[in-house]
Amino acid sequence: MDNAQYRALVEDDLNHWVHPLFHPDFHQEPVLFERGEGVYIYGADGKRYIDGLAALWNVAVGHGREELGEAAKEQMSKLGFSNSYEGYTNEPAIRLAKKVIELAYDNMQAVYFTNSGSESNETNVKAARFYWIQKGRPEKQKIITRVEAYHGNTVAMTAATGMQVFKPQFGRPVPDIINAATPDAVPTGGGRIDRGNLMIDNIVATIEQEGPDSVAAVIAEPVQGAGGVYPPPDDYFPRLREVCDRYDVLLVVDEVITGFGRTGKWFALEHFDVQPDMMSIAKAITSGYVPMGAAIWSKEVHETITDGPGKFMHAYTNSGHATGAAVGLRNLQIFEDERLVENAAARGDQLLSGLQRLTENPHIGNVRGLGFMCGFDILKDPETDEAFPASDAMGAKLLQACQRRGLISRVRNDGYLLAPPLVATEEQVNEILTIVEDSVREVTSAL
Repeated sequence: MDNAQYRALVEDDLNHWVHPLFHPDFHQEPVLFERGEGVYIYGADGKRYIDGLAALWNVAVGHGREELGEAAKEQMSKLGFSNSYEGYTNEPAIRLAKKVIELAYDNMQAVYFTNSGSESNETNVKAARFYWIQKGRPEKQKIITRVEAYHGNTVAMTAATGMQVFKPQFGRPVPDIINAATPDAVPTGGGRIDRGNLMIDNIVATIEQEGPDSVAAVIAEPVQGAGGVYPPPDDYFPRLREVCDRYDVLLVVDEVITGFGRTGKWFALEHFDVQPDMMSIAKAITSGYVPMGAAIWSKEVHETITDGPGKFMHAYTNSGHATGAAVGLRNLQIFEDERLVENAAARGDQLLSGLQRLTENPHIGNVRGLGFMCGFDILKDPETDEAFPASDAMGAKLLQACQRRGLISRVRNDGYLLAPPLVATEEQVNEILTIVEDSVREVTSAL
């Protein structure tokens, strides 16, 4: 593609496509992606980048997998889509539902297919409220979420999201969705376990303040992703499970990012030996090749919703999409054939160990991670967690330095986040680490 073609496409892009999180000041010279292969993605100018965030945490099996294109073509040639409302079904969706249940926590029984993580969380919020109505307790409607959590961008999920940057532009908040606090959302020198216990106490206080008889569910990410990659203390989710049981509140776990191997387990709560009542998944179920997600329910939740007197009046046109399900099945076969969950654990250990070496730099701290999702902060003083002034834009500078060297990732304020495709090799992780080390040195050398 020559420069004139590129300029014409960018002009059409600016005139006709409103991008997610869009402001024109930050979209004057977009990278125009043309193709991908494995962990690499190529711009129209031929420049090769390492995809350090698996696109948006989702391209688990890497780019350019012809097997997934073939699965889509084969299914489309037979039955691309069919109505899946009551009375109708299709084979790929049935098979994918069974496969997901086989991989999920032991107490899970059924899935409700969606098109995205936002829809999965939205479905679970509605299902949690409906569950209590079916139980004869319609007053239990409130949903408790956590500060700095991210659960999506529908109206209700914007309210559930604890990252305040998403909220002010859209008017009054949705009632009965309450943000509590979260483990290590603001790391301190006070110790991770104490910090986690403090946040559990905050959730308890929120439930008691709102009234346990009014609370339907607590929703939480096992590892906060968009909020900064903060793994919880080891006892956080066992304690949260106990709190939910004590107050008769459902535990909904948002595994949209962490699900399907990202943390080195099929699902992240396996690290903590905890089972939720409901799960939200999306992203890696198809590795982003087609939009798909699901709400997953325990046997108790499923049977209460389906066997009670009411009807769950909730639907998406594309729920149980035949082509999406066929791609999802082939995608999960790749996971198993190539042992990607095990690879994520090994490469995650390698990545975290390499990032920990960065703390030799006096401005790098809070190196953290679980499996193949890691982060660190660029700080004025890591000993006290003193941040640079926001006007210094240190995170953005580091992001740009890495991109110039051929690594694409993401920042949250001055936190740098990495979550490469699960197919990454040892050599490719070393390539990532070299770029990050060189970029950190560049950005901090003049301080």
